[in-house]
Amino acid sequence: DIGADELNPAGVRRVNLDTLTKEETASWRCGETLLLSGKMLTARDAAHKRMVELIDAGKPLPVDLRGRVIYYVGPVRAVRNEVVGPAGPTTSSRLDDFTDKVLAETGLFAMVGKAERGPAAIASIVRHKTPYLAAVGGAAYLISKSIKAARIVAFEDLGMEAIYEFDVQDMPVIMAVDVEGNSIHNSGPFEWRKRMAADSIARNIGV
Repeated sequence: DIGADELNPAGVRRVNLDTLTKEETASWRCGETLLLSGKMLTARDAAHKRMVELIDAGKPLPVDLRGRVIYYVGPVRAVRNEVVGPAGPTTSSRLDDFTDKVLAETGLFAMVGKAERGPAAIASIVRHKTPYLAAVGGAAYLISKSIKAARIVAFEDLGMEAIYEFDVQDMPVIMAVDVEGNSIHNSGPFEWRKRMAADSIARNIGV
């Protein structure tokens, strides 16, 4: 029994964001592919800066982040019948300075972005048991097709950097940093070199 998640025949884990638990996120492992469905929030630099300012001032946030997944994105305005325009991930290291405060104070369950995280952010991921997922960089249009509904829920004055709530279906992500601090950006190249070396040896001995 794997609970609310289920593995499809290809070994990809399907995740229901609306029933997510800390126990489920702790079971995700570095390098695993997930398909996310359900409601997630968005926030980029300006929204994070404002959230931290509110936290430091002892004021409530305009949206409850407890148990939620946040996607580092500032979606482009929709045209014609689109739900949103291109919605590719923001480089996540831009949010590293805000990560520990946000994780410590909000009860966030997971983060989605692009590229690697710095050592301090990874330490925060381990400390607060809040994993980091990597969306597909350079595929903003394709990602937008997995977004079935979108609405602004906070900081509307920030324009494309407002906090949105997305309703997504089968949004593909890679488990980039798990709750034990394992990072695909460290293990991935190592595993690739190891596989290439094994293939080279096999060719040389005629296997």
